[in-house]
Amino acid sequence: MLQKIEPLAHLLLTPSQIGDLLGLSGEDVAELQNPYKEAGKMYRRVLAERALELHEKTLRLADIGSPTAIDEANQWLRTAQISIE
Repeated sequence: MLQKIEPLAHLLLTPSQIGDLLGLSGEDVAELQNPYKEAGKMYRRVLAERALELHEKTLRLADIGSPTAIDEANQWLRTAQISIE
């Protein structure tokens, strides 16, 4: 199951969206939402990796932009961290 879920998590889909696409039971979706279950740990790890990737890309763009863009990128990362936690 995790092999099918991981690519969808990379697309930043929610557990409910992943469950709908794969036809998962409510129990399986609950495991994705639970940070202590294996599926939940994998889901959060993937989200954290994607958030970091997107943040780094934003910072690279900000390097050629303004200081305001860097502030916005840092604010976005803080928001992403809160939602992952």
